[in-house]
Amino acid sequence: MPPHVRDHSTDEYLAQGLFFREEAVQVVKTITLYFPLAASAPLGLLPRHVADSIPFSTSSLPSALAWLGVARNSVQAANMEETLYMCGLPPKAGEAKFCATSLEALVEGSMAALGTRNIRPMTSDLPRSGAPKQPYTVRAVHPVDGSSFVSCHDHNYPYTVYMCHNTPATRAYMVELEGAGSGLVVTVAVICHTDTSHWDAEHFSFKVLGTKPGAGPICHYLPYGHNVWVKKEANRSSS
Repeated sequence: MPPHVRDHSTDEYLAQGLFFREEAVQVVKTITLYFPLAASAPLGLLPRHVADSIPFSTSSLPSALAWLGVARNSVQAANMEETLYMCGLPPKAGEAKFCATSLEALVEGSMAALGTRNIRPMTSDLPRSGAPKQPYTVRAVHPVDGSSFVSCHDHNYPYTVYMCHNTPATRAYMVELEGAGSGLVVTVAVICHTDTSHWDAEHFSFKVLGTKPGAGPICHYLPYGHNVWVKKEANRSSS
């Protein structure tokens, strides 16, 4: 595995404002969350024909660096190496996983993972500038029908790269929140993993929530720019 360039104390801080228990997803409950600054991909989302022309694998990293004009020993190069490493990892048992470097690849991969062409995206409505950690009161909860979704997370790269995975045993919600201190109102897409028995025992969520693999559902919101794909016939019902 390539060396990680980020400070893992920062990862732990982010985890403390990212993960929560499913019982908190109820009106009038309070969840403490932190919304980070949106990730920046200088080149943005590339057209498919351009993205497909750029080498994208750990073995072709030197070629990708040269193509994109990135210095070999730079922090950006290390970030690229880590993203390529993560994209090259095999999926976990029962999981479909892929990395998408264009909108077309994102949609096609999600359709394949969900087994239908009738899909739609869900995203969180968050400020791009982020928001400090604070308690948020749950104002509304809208469950999303289904138990299988494709979550796509953008990764650190000169252009937009999504790492997507489809896990069975999940529940999804759209949740409206109001900040206790700032009054900021946001709507976040929430994914709850109902079976964590196969997760790494060192996963940050277990440390943050004081739990262990298989001990109960673990939920997280989708940060700015991330998305989850659902079957189009999936309905949202208020609660």
